[in-house]
Amino acid sequence: MIYSSYADQKEELAGIKLVSCGHIFAEKGREICRPNGRRDWLLFYVAKESETFFFSKAETAEAGSVVLFAPGERQHHIYEGDKTAEFYYIHFQCESLPVGIELRTSHIYSVRSLRQLDTVFEEVIDETLQKKPMYELFCVAKLLQLLTLVQREQAQTHDTRSSWKHVAKAIQHMNRYCDSNLSLEEYASMCCMSKYHFLRLFKEVTGVTPMEYRNSIRIEHAKELLENSYASVSEVGELLGYTSAAYFSDVFKRSVGVSPSSYRKQNG
Repeated sequence: MIYSSYADQKEELAGIKLVSCGHIFAEKGREICRPNGRRDWLLFYVAKESETFFFSKAETAEAGSVVLFAPGERQHHIYEGDKTAEFYYIHFQCESLPVGIELRTSHIYSVRSLRQLDTVFEEVIDETLQKKPMYELFCVAKLLQLLTLVQREQAQTHDTRSSWKHVAKAIQHMNRYCDSNLSLEEYASMCCMSKYHFLRLFKEVTGVTPMEYRNSIRIEHAKELLENSYASVSEVGELLGYTSAAYFSDVFKRSVGVSPSSYRKQNG
């Protein structure tokens, strides 16, 4: 089922003319195949479930994904899930994308602000249905907001990848010398930044704190040693930089769910 609405916009606003928009409730097997695309741009948003797109190869767009198609660009996608999926779309015309929007077409973008996207699409549909005074300008502004949200998400993702370079030395050191008990300040100094800035960037890149990251490496090495060596539990802990056998056993059990000695019995 598709709830569609048409803008009836007579003139371009900010170089954009909205054509139509809609909310799609799709069952398994719903397929769109336009070998020559359309005459307008398409902004397609996967709100619930997923959609398979066929670009140079098949790619799955999970909920929260956005795909932009340019005029004349091949469109081929299908829903293959068992539950009812929900998609939104906006068709619009413009000579080129607005300045600052540098999105690739026929490419899947993941966006985290799902509720915000849902709300904006619904607002555009509602405005085109009611056609209140100046609804055209409102809808164009909302379309620009959608494009900006996707562009901002990509910029933030790029910033995260750039952050990797700043904390790479610490990550490499932890992987090579996980037995070293360097402090947070020492790791930060290694990366030429303050302790708090280092902590923020490190967590942004890895999802965990520096000490949690180092501990996860130690635990993996501990598993290997317990499985493949005759070193005692206390010796394994000492080799990996733990200050006492009791502390090592406690950390290991919290991470793995069983004590080091029980793990050895199960896997040795």
